[in-house]
Amino acid sequence: MSGPVTYKGFVTSATVIERAQWKIRGPINWERMTEEGAKDFIKTAPVRDRRTNMEKNRFRILLVQSNFADRHQLLRQYGIINTAKELHWIGDEFIYFVEKGTTGSTVVDTDTAISFIGQTPKDNLPYFSFALTELNNVRVKADADWACLIFADDGIDIERLLCNTSFPSDFHPPVAPDFMFLPSCLLQWQVQETRDKVNTLAEDILAQDDKLTNGLAKSLEEMRRELFKLEKRHLVLQRRWTFEQDLASKLLQCFQVIERRASRDDVATYSRKQRQHVQTQNDLSGTLRYDLDTIPGKIKFQHGMIDSQISIMIAKNSEFAATAARKDSSFMRTIAIITLVFLPGTFVAAVFSMSMFNWESDGSIVVSRHIWMYFAIAVPLTLTVMFLWIIWTIRSERDYKKRIAIKIL
Repeated sequence: MSGPVTYKGFVTSATVIERAQWKIRGPINWERMTEEGAKDFIKTAPVRDRRTNMEKNRFRILLVQSNFADRHQLLRQYGIINTAKELHWIGDEFIYFVEKGTTGSTVVDTDTAISFIGQTPKDNLPYFSFALTELNNVRVKADADWACLIFADDGIDIERLLCNTSFPSDFHPPVAPDFMFLPSCLLQWQVQETRDKVNTLAEDILAQDDKLTNGLAKSLEEMRRELFKLEKRHLVLQRRWTFEQDLASKLLQCFQVIERRASRDDVATYSRKQRQHVQTQNDLSGTLRYDLDTIPGKIKFQHGMIDSQISIMIAKNSEFAATAARKDSSFMRTIAIITLVFLPGTFVAAVFSMSMFNWESDGSIVVSRHIWMYFAIAVPLTLTVMFLWIIWTIRSERDYKKRIAIKIL
């Protein structure tokens, strides 16, 4: 695209489409224009000319498009929106949808016209918002024109959708051909897009499962981040699926409204092909319900596997820490025992070496006759200390086992 936003217009009619064997022939001859040109396109209706098959049931599309990065610019097309409202292309309902970011679709049925509105969620998938309105600009209701204003990013190929789908050929009076063909094409695109994304998501979840089961994950934290991304993708697809279900339901409702409006004089039956096309897309969308409902359980199970592996790692680390602490305790105990063994003797020797004791000696190397006193005091004192230490150790171990037993119970 040459700029953030482009404007393209296209005009056709039911007669032109019928002459082309109920197809919109591609490539479409879009009229590219500026914003002012887009406003003029809305204001200026084409001349009714039988020679060009543009006498009645004309369909006018104004496509306002941007690339994905600049799609916020689509919500700032105030000039286009105001002009479209003045010419009755859109109503307050569509303006509310655009300004508030409302997701979903609705049928606006007034005394003079009928309008169909739809808008996708604003997420990381392609976006579109449209208003398709019957213009009350002819004397004969069956000859009415239809106008469509579409905001979309470049993730959606509108031309491809229009040219690759056959226009319903079974419109019969008093129901005139309308352009509900366009939202039906958008519904088909959305159903296919959601189905492909859900299938891809399911495959990615299975791949994550294999990594967890076979221990191929680089890290548990990385796996958890991947699961959070999968949960986000599931949330986006869940909203898209809800949108397409609502779009299909509102389209079928709109067909009933068109039948009712056309049945004021005669009994009217809407296009069976159009209704069947929408119903088929609705059924195809419904097949995704099971996958979308089961995916959260699979992701939750994988979270549980990660939590279990983390718990096992914590238990192993705790065991290593306990083993190291036990070794440290053993070393400390050994040091304590050695200290206890030598401390009494050291204490007695220190006492006997005090100046208050005078051991007789003539200077030669002799052993005092009082040496027996050292052993008489040091040995019993050492044995007493060791006995007290053993008693304390046994009692401490017994108390520890009791506390563990109470915690287990």
